Amino acid sequence: MSSNTPLPPIQSVSGGSHGVEAGYDEMLALAARYQQKAGDFLEMAGLGAQVMADGDLLESAVLSPITFGDAELQVLDATAGPDGLTVRAVGIEADALAVTACVSAFRASDTFSRQLSEAVDHALGFGLGLFIRTNLVPLLAVAGVSYAAYTLMSDDQRAAVTRSMGQLLHDHPEVAEHLINSGGGLLEGLTLMPLGGLNTGDGPVDGATTNDAARLLALLFGNDSAYSVTAHDIDQSQHLTSTPTSLTDLLRSLNDTNELDAVKNEDGENHLNGAIQIQKIVDAQGDERHIVYIPGTDDMGPVPERDETTRDMLTNYQLIGGMDTAYGQGIADAMRDAGLSGKDVMLVGHSQGGMVSTSLAADPEFAREFHVRHVVTAGSPTAQVPEIPGGTRAIHFENRGDAVPLLDGEDNPNQPNRTTVTFDDGNNDVCGNHDIVHYIGGAQAADASSIGSIRDHVDQMGKDGFLGGGTVVSVDTYTISRT
Repeated sequence: MSSNTPLPPIQSVSGGSHGVEAGYDEMLALAARYQQKAGDFLEMAGLGAQVMADGDLLESAVLSPITFGDAELQVLDATAGPDGLTVRAVGIEADALAVTACVSAFRASDTFSRQLSEAVDHALGFGLGLFIRTNLVPLLAVAGVSYAAYTLMSDDQRAAVTRSMGQLLHDHPEVAEHLINSGGGLLEGLTLMPLGGLNTGDGPVDGATTNDAARLLALLFGNDSAYSVTAHDIDQSQHLTSTPTSLTDLLRSLNDTNELDAVKNEDGENHLNGAIQIQKIVDAQGDERHIVYIPGTDDMGPVPERDETTRDMLTNYQLIGGMDTAYGQGIADAMRDAGLSGKDVMLVGHSQGGMVSTSLAADPEFAREFHVRHVVTAGSPTAQVPEIPGGTRAIHFENRGDAVPLLDGEDNPNQPNRTTVTFDDGNNDVCGNHDIVHYIGGAQAADASSIGSIRDHVDQMGKDGFLGGGTVVSVDTYTISRT
């Protein structure tokens, strides 16, 4: 994006240091300080009574009974009087309890709202599945007629239909989100049976979820997770050999890694299909930082082919379903080979790459071996990962009009260490809206933004040594393939 091109507007920012959950945490911290202060006041009140009961002081009272009596009244008034420390402590404790109760009520309301939305989506999906099941023949006839009519359209007419659908998605992304979130109910409506073998109930409703539907698809397509990892010695791009100083730099480097798929060897083969790259940065003190660039889906066919491609729809089904993937395990092996065990790491991913980055960061076993400090995702559905560990910060970019981030069927969880930035660089081109070029523009908008959650997140990246410091000393390239 050139300097003369206007930056895409940031439409919303949720989560992060200025998000709702961060506000709840601040309110609870305030309540805790209130309770501590109330305890201090009660301790001071008890100290006053102890002083007045001191034996030496009582013996000396006979020397000046009037002065002693006046002092005793003053102390009692200050500790147990109407405006004394005890009464103040009770009032402060009541305020603390009220603040805590408010936070509990807000969180309960948030939970109820989410559960209600999930229940409605599940019911709508179940109803739709039941309707399709009972009206399958006429619906197939309507679908056949519609398809025939579509094939008879001119190229311009078909393009107009596609643009209209794309514009609908851009203007009303919540419609697609609710449709996708009804996937579990749809499956139960079609089969008229609970999906008991798929760990149903892992969501907020007592029934199949979209995650269960994805898990079923993964099982139907073989749930293959066998892989191999190969190291490659190649010339690196200027972006990857330069120390990143911004979110924009990170996504430009990710784009360079993404374009390795198009590189052919002397035999005309795409030998770098499935490539990831690992950037090693060393600062003046000799401390290492590592940034792993993880591209997204290569094969968008809904039925995965039996080939070496790991970045296919099977991996997407597995990720949405919370299952292990060949891609994720291969990334972990590549990181071990590059010497990242026990080192500070940032994961940067587009599309499926962001999904697997978020999944790995939340995996306790992976987190024990690699210190994942930051995750950056672009155009990735990540709500299927309910929580990011406290020691990891994640920033998720979503372009309005891009259908891919909607495939998790719900909004990203609101966590203080998890920021979601939605920007509008979209149009009626559904596929084009997912292109990483749009996300480079979104990153530029975030870099230029003064929004608190974004600024705090970027500043922390700098403090942690991932932006603006050190020198790139190496870039390792690996390909991950199915076996």
